[in-house]
Amino acid sequence: MERLTFNVGRRNGFPVVAGRAARVLPTASQTATAAAGAPARERYDSDYLWLVAFTALLFFRPQDQIPGLEVLHLAELTAIFGLAAMAVRRLHRGLPIVRVNAELVAVIALGAVIVMSVPFSIWPGGSLKVFSDIYVKIILIFALMMSTLTSPKRLRQMTWVMIVASGYIAGRAIFDYVRGVNLVEGDRVRGAVGGMFENPNDLALNLVTFLAPTLFVIIQDRRPSRRIIAAFFAVLMVGAIVCTKSRSGFLGLLAVGAVVAFYTIRVRPGIVIAGVVACALAMPVMPSSFWDRMDSIMNGEEDTTGSREARLRLFNQGLQVFVDNPLTGIGAGQFKNYNDPSVTQEKWRVTHDVWLQVASELGIFGLLTFTFLVIRSYRANFASLRMLRGRRRAPPLPLPRQDRAILDQNAKGMLAAMVGWTVCSFFASVAFNWTFYYVFALAVAGREILTARTAAATQPVAEREPNRARVFTRALRAHA
Repeated sequence: MERLTFNVGRRNGFPVVAGRAARVLPTASQTATAAAGAPARERYDSDYLWLVAFTALLFFRPQDQIPGLEVLHLAELTAIFGLAAMAVRRLHRGLPIVRVNAELVAVIALGAVIVMSVPFSIWPGGSLKVFSDIYVKIILIFALMMSTLTSPKRLRQMTWVMIVASGYIAGRAIFDYVRGVNLVEGDRVRGAVGGMFENPNDLALNLVTFLAPTLFVIIQDRRPSRRIIAAFFAVLMVGAIVCTKSRSGFLGLLAVGAVVAFYTIRVRPGIVIAGVVACALAMPVMPSSFWDRMDSIMNGEEDTTGSREARLRLFNQGLQVFVDNPLTGIGAGQFKNYNDPSVTQEKWRVTHDVWLQVASELGIFGLLTFTFLVIRSYRANFASLRMLRGRRRAPPLPLPRQDRAILDQNAKGMLAAMVGWTVCSFFASVAFNWTFYYVFALAVAGREILTARTAAATQPVAEREPNRARVFTRALRAHA
């Protein structure tokens, strides 16, 4: 509570200090009123708006489609403006430049491991480039998200940016597949934009990941318009995953569906039954080449491309590289450049497994740090669900209905997204891609919001509702 001067007045029910409203926590009656009604209109800071702009540029990637935009480096500029605005805002309010938590420290620690492995890299310049061009941006944007995603509305808006972007990219992929362009291996579509959507397996991984929160919007959102839009994008995402013919994407899709069904069947079993029926009806429509490729998951003879056997060789190769370099690895991003005649069987190839990627390139310390990040992401979602559910013999958390619904959707959606990402990650080298870190940040931000609300709700009444005599006494002391 801010110190009050002698001339204490009141404006809109709150104390006024020298013409300005003092920051006083709401009383129990005000909290109950807020919980029953709609939340107040939110004021958006410029650093959050710059974060939204950066995310839109990152996922929509207009620089890949419009000539001339690439040289402007719009994503880098929006990130710089957002970080500068965050520093100015927080310093002006007497806060540290960035909000620090265990997850941000762990993200920075993984960056430190990357830097410390540079002297032992088979190509130090290449490893340093991975850090300077990719991972340092991940650290900065993760820090920006921790300091700006401070309300349920912002969580929902950020999630919708990624849902719309994924729907757009999925629509482009389906359009390309129908036209027979942008195909690899004959009949597998890749992303129409570059970056983390270009490879068919990476495209499927991203669509599976962001399909998860989309499904929870369809199931739980109270506004029909949002549910209809989300359903449209979900159909596009599923269609694009089929067009990629990605086996890892198919397994991830099944995993996401299982998580969504688990949280839905107890409260709305009709939706789960309808989903199963829709999937059964859609199976005959899918191309036979899709099922032939899925059959190769268990039956190696059906894989005419030889990719299944190549992945097994890469697995053994990655494991051997880790055994030979257990402490330092061979440097971030350098597995595809590693060429030891006694070990290398597949040249110029990545590991196609995120865990082997981290282990072989960063060693045991990198593997432990990255594993810690993944575990913390799961724990953040479970902690949010636990706080929303409440404890026995404890009063319910005083949250407006809309905020509770958003935080519940976020926790379940990000949990399902993590399950889908984890399944797909066993077949993709995505340790330094943006997808995981965005899901991670949304999961942690949801937990942080609930932790702050819980702490405010459990404060002693004397601290939350100071009587007028106490306020007056403190004002006299401050004036003296």
